[in-house]
Amino acid sequence: MQLIKPSVELWPCPDDWHEQVAKAARLCYASEGGQKSAEDFCEMLMQRGHLSMFRHASRYFIIETRPDPDEAKHGILATTQGTNIYNWLLIVLSTTPYAAIAYYKKKGGGRIYFISTNQQYLMDNLRIKQMLESFEVTLTDYVARANELNYKTALSLIRYTVCVTTQISTSRELNRTSPNNIAEQSTRYVNFGKKGGITICLPHWYAEGGWKKRLLARCTWKVCEWAYMLALKLGMVAQDARGFLPLDTATRVCYTYNVREWRAIMRLRLQGVTGKPHPNAKIAAQQISDVILPAMACYGGNEPDLV
Repeated sequence: MQLIKPSVELWPCPDDWHEQVAKAARLCYASEGGQKSAEDFCEMLMQRGHLSMFRHASRYFIIETRPDPDEAKHGILATTQGTNIYNWLLIVLSTTPYAAIAYYKKKGGGRIYFISTNQQYLMDNLRIKQMLESFEVTLTDYVARANELNYKTALSLIRYTVCVTTQISTSRELNRTSPNNIAEQSTRYVNFGKKGGITICLPHWYAEGGWKKRLLARCTWKVCEWAYMLALKLGMVAQDARGFLPLDTATRVCYTYNVREWRAIMRLRLQGVTGKPHPNAKIAAQQISDVILPAMACYGGNEPDLV
């Protein structure tokens, strides 16, 4: 049995979105050292219908429209890129929870639309994907354009991926208030017997809990580990033996959200606007904030915050 402390790691957005999808999916199976390329892994996920992992792939678009009132009357907007778009596309993107959109008003008319979304949304909406493709930009170009215009609102649409190591019980707290861009290590498919035993993520009270409470905890955890390992030896598969795992068993969870969504989560789990958050959940929320804020500052946000 191994004891570890909770932690959070920022996963920077790679140039190739396949890398982020594969990384999140490998987390679920605790197979980070897999030999498949990211593209091959994504192809396997698509064949199996495991599309939720594609929510961790971030895509960015910038659409700059021209001032053309006659075309606008017919629901068509001319763009500086030399193509037209339908006004309904912008309405759809502004109402779906799977994309974020903001616009900058240009002097003399016209707008610059900044858009962020995830790969699964585009896979599920092929017409929208086709209409957006010519407007796609890299995250670097997206940030540069937003800073050129000094349009900080666009920076709040940037999506950040974090990997949280915490207790199974705490992951349930975090998952319950999240917009469901989640990839969590599976207790169904991961056999802890093959990994040398279970790992416990120490709860908030352990360090100052006194020797009696710590002894009780360690004995209980050890008994649970013994029961889990015995169940495996008796022929139970991991998905059934997991019933013996204590709620303090360590898990790893990947979350991907834009700044607006992270702020909503932080208000719940860090500030406790709807009630006092559990101490373990508050520790995780603080660690998430601590790794995201420096990245936000690097992109040029003025005094960035998540609360």
